[in-house]
Amino acid sequence: MFLIGDEYVEGMCRNDQHKVRSHLYKDVNGDLYPMCGYGWNRSNGESFSIFRGNRSARGTCKLCLKNMEEKRQPIMDGWKHKTRWL
Repeated sequence: MFLIGDEYVEGMCRNDQHKVRSHLYKDVNGDLYPMCGYGWNRSNGESFSIFRGNRSARGTCKLCLKNMEEKRQPIMDGWKHKTRWL
């Protein structure tokens, strides 16, 4: 589980933690935002639902890890992409 200086938390999708990778979420003023666009995993990419502090059986998203290591900002707005969930 990632907890880095109270800034990041790892979260796995609440719907199917065995088929998708978990993502990293950054705390920005008390709200969490994903470190890659795929962290927006519901409502066609406009929402997310995660088990905070848990890693998926498939591991952590490599794009999230790269963005965190490069100290990039999280993805503040969802973006339209196909999701399997509500």
